[in-house]
Amino acid sequence: MLDVKVDEFTLVLHPVKRPQFIEDWEHIALNIIEKTLVLTNIETVLGYLVESDTSIPAGYSQGLVTDKPYHFAIAFHQDYIQMGVCLKFSAYAWSEYQKLYYEIFDKSINIHQFLQKLETYTKINSRLSRIDIAIDFINENLDVDFIYNKIVREKHIVRNASGRKNNSNISAITKNNITNTFYIGARVKNYRVLLRIYDKKKEQIETYGVEYNKALQYDNWVRFEAVFKSKYAHLLTKHLLEIKNDLELKNLLVSAVIDRYQFHYVKSNNLTDYSKKINSLLYQKNFNFSIPSPRNNLLDRSISHLLNGAGLFSTLWKVQEIWDEDTAQELMNYLYTMYYDTFTPNEDHLSWINKYKHYYLLTGKPWKLKK
Repeated sequence: MLDVKVDEFTLVLHPVKRPQFIEDWEHIALNIIEKTLVLTNIETVLGYLVESDTSIPAGYSQGLVTDKPYHFAIAFHQDYIQMGVCLKFSAYAWSEYQKLYYEIFDKSINIHQFLQKLETYTKINSRLSRIDIAIDFINENLDVDFIYNKIVREKHIVRNASGRKNNSNISAITKNNITNTFYIGARVKNYRVLLRIYDKKKEQIETYGVEYNKALQYDNWVRFEAVFKSKYAHLLTKHLLEIKNDLELKNLLVSAVIDRYQFHYVKSNNLTDYSKKINSLLYQKNFNFSIPSPRNNLLDRSISHLLNGAGLFSTLWKVQEIWDEDTAQELMNYLYTMYYDTFTPNEDHLSWINKYKHYYLLTGKPWKLKK
């Protein structure tokens, strides 16, 4: 199965009529923020935002953010009109927004609909400054290390849709001679286009990511994630405002990726099998975007890891098989008394509590919610 989605994006909103005096800018920026939140129902969906001057995009001085485990921010700088108002969805926040929007309004929302809501506000111009497009190979037996080695050994070549060779730098993250992530393009601040190919299943399991439980369900999961910035993101904004349905959106997202990245066999110059599969997405007429799965927050993932990945139950079973049925509980008591009672939280643990305690006090204990 192949899937395509917008992973995250950043949007900049500018007033159509630039204020004559800098003293007027803060009032205008606050009005833009207020109107944006109303048009997109962000506070209805994600909850009330809180003021912050730290958890906002770099370069901006003040704004509003969520107090949830995911990152959404809308911000401005009172001294720089040209920076506009910046609205940023992390991948986790956008997924939660889509899921909760569907639960509340009984209809889905995707990026073209989000942008078109803002288009009704005639006093602003909006355009993307960044958009990440992900194409997922799920249970397709694709191997990142295989693709990387074929490219660096010049068995596969990357071309754009016009057939021109992509001469971008290729860098990789390799461990024990196995590459699970590599990049086509410069990993620098001012890059405009970048493709990251990585083992999504491995990444989610190793980091106990937002999609940890989803990753456990798949035999393999490889992601092609294209990042578009600057003029490329601006151009996509224009096209997204013209989109009428999900089928057109799917074709636009796939076209954006294959316009820059197509993988060919060097000898025959034919498309590789995995590149053919990406191209075939353009011909799918019954494509539907999947609705993000229910909330899977950080504490849930920690508990899930204990149940599925930490070896807790297998160890309890082993000691019980060696001795008797009370040994498993005896071991749990021993671990709690000897280790937990002497456990000292570090700075990361304290930071986690400061960030998420309020959230869990509001939502309740996850193991009780699952009963």
